[in-house]
Amino acid sequence: MDKIQKSHLFIWTLYTIYYMIAYTVIYGQAFTIVLTANVIFINLTFALAFYGSLLFLLPKFLSNNRYVFLIIGCIILVAFSTLLRIYTFKYIFPFIFTNADKQEINKQELVINFWNTQIYVLYALGYYYAQRVIQQQREIAQKDVEIAEEKAKNAILEKEKSQAELAFLRSQINPHFMFNTLNMIYNKVRKANKEAGEIVIQFANMMRYATSTKLQANEVDVRGELDFVKEYLNIHKLRFKDSVYIDYDEEGYMLSHRIVPMVLITLVENAIKHGSIDDPNYPLIIRASLIDEYFTFMVHNLKNLKPNGLDTKGNTGVGIVNIEKRLAAVYKNGGYSLEKEETEEDYIVTFTVNFKETKR
Repeated sequence: MDKIQKSHLFIWTLYTIYYMIAYTVIYGQAFTIVLTANVIFINLTFALAFYGSLLFLLPKFLSNNRYVFLIIGCIILVAFSTLLRIYTFKYIFPFIFTNADKQEINKQELVINFWNTQIYVLYALGYYYAQRVIQQQREIAQKDVEIAEEKAKNAILEKEKSQAELAFLRSQINPHFMFNTLNMIYNKVRKANKEAGEIVIQFANMMRYATSTKLQANEVDVRGELDFVKEYLNIHKLRFKDSVYIDYDEEGYMLSHRIVPMVLITLVENAIKHGSIDDPNYPLIIRASLIDEYFTFMVHNLKNLKPNGLDTKGNTGVGIVNIEKRLAAVYKNGGYSLEKEETEEDYIVTFTVNFKETKR
């Protein structure tokens, strides 16, 4: 028995006691077993009318605007409760209690009993509407709480985004000066060492993309992100030559859609930093595809059980956790997934975007 049921039972018990006291005062009768049984049974028939309306008739007919059936059902319920009480008092109580008076019910008494019973149907109607109003108020309050939580969450995400943008802007430190310097170095170096010159120019291209203002937007072209990843991979190949093995492949037309910036490079950067890519039999595998509005980017690397000699200090990746926050902030309607699969030997991360879902 739950809290509401206990409260109902308590109220009906108090009401029965009150009814019994009032009955003895009005009619001047002493407390007897017969009187107690009469009062209890009267209130049971009232409860039948009340709960029959509250739990069955009102939910079934009133909520569906079937008023005719509701009225007919209430009349039948009240008539049944009234006749049950009259029949019990006239035939059953005299049989059970030998000292009980056999009551003769006339037309006036029948009307009074019917009237008294139908009042409890009206009580049930009032209680039913009160329940609905309370429930609506609770739903409104819950909705307000959810809206407030959503606003607070968005405010936190906006604050984090602003802080990230501020840190990003601070890190630029006059990018034009940096690019001019890199171009000067490239022109000087390429004459002496063509390979070193290629590293400088690819690094310049990466920095130009990384410091572009478009990265501050929520979404950028898929093609630009993949080119950024390939520039990053080429620098590693040029730096470490035969000690780096990367298997990269892409499929589909990458200029037709946009994604959250710096997600792909972070996944690749983490794989190089924490993985082993110096074994030709187990290269770093990267697959990108965009087919039928569905983009997939998979990174598969062997775990690094020993130092691989690659200098990965100063890693600019913001981490998987921050990636998930940014994705949730941009793709509020879902349509994306970031799945991580780990074994004792390797690690696989698969990022997917269903553009049909994200555009809803």
